[in-house]
Amino acid sequence: MAVIQAVKKRDMHDDAIWRLIQIEASREAALNLVLPPDWRAQLDRLKRVRAIHGTTALEGNPLSDAAVGRQMDAMASSTTPPSGQSGRLRTHPVVVGTEALGGVHRGAPPEDVSRLVDEFVEFVHSRAFMANHPVVRALLAHFFLVTIHPFGDGNGRVSRLVEAGILYQGNYNVFGFYGLSDYFYRHGDEYKRLLQHSRRTQPFDLNAFVGFGVEGFATELKGINNFIKTKLNRVVYRATLLDFLLHETEPVDPFTEAPSQKIDYSELRDAPYVKSVYRGVTTRTFYRELTRLAETGFIKFSIREREPTVEIDFGAIGRY
Repeated sequence: MAVIQAVKKRDMHDDAIWRLIQIEASREAALNLVLPPDWRAQLDRLKRVRAIHGTTALEGNPLSDAAVGRQMDAMASSTTPPSGQSGRLRTHPVVVGTEALGGVHRGAPPEDVSRLVDEFVEFVHSRAFMANHPVVRALLAHFFLVTIHPFGDGNGRVSRLVEAGILYQGNYNVFGFYGLSDYFYRHGDEYKRLLQHSRRTQPFDLNAFVGFGVEGFATELKGINNFIKTKLNRVVYRATLLDFLLHETEPVDPFTEAPSQKIDYSELRDAPYVKSVYRGVTTRTFYRELTRLAETGFIKFSIREREPTVEIDFGAIGRY
């Protein structure tokens, strides 16, 4: 394909190369973590839902996350194949884009579509293409397929799906992260402008678009790491909070029948340790942590009294 030029490392901007280094570090850090199955399932579903929401919203169909989730469940249980013109190469001219977002783009002439698709497939299996970093490969494939615009409908969605497939093939599907659709949706205007900007010269200059995509990938990985960090922090907070409660609720009289003394919630909330650990968050967060410990059986959190009280529930020893 004459117009295709792989982005070479020496041509990439320094910040894009630096982002690729950050991506590798973040990816390795995430993949080396052993997550509980429920965390992994939650993150995987969340990222799938957001990816589908993003790629459909970019095409003017902004389904809610809840609606996407219902569609995913329905598709998983359906065996009915798609109908209509799905997957067929177009036989008519097509123009996409707007002047407000970088100008319009005319897809490849219909008589050239079949040949260009064959050349595209050959390109994505070529040595020149495979020499690029997997994230760059995914962005290149995305750009060239959507630029050819081979289908009557769904070109953007298919291009982003191909991008996600290349990332998956390269083992870059980190805990449910399969593509950049959600990032592209949240930066939709820039995404569309950069696609048009990259098409203005021959051969195409993809540095700005690839740099944008690499930045998005690094941002998405950072979000995944933030999800994991938040989960881990909450585990640590609960563990340290429970240790603190064990100390604070120790009976004054060691010979009493009560294994734990009660502490008023207000006294506990204002304790220097609690203020230090929960610095920067609202008291509602601390209240939720106590509620969660009570739900799992580690403490008794009585809210029926005039002043809520907290005490250790040693029955948890037998349950766990």
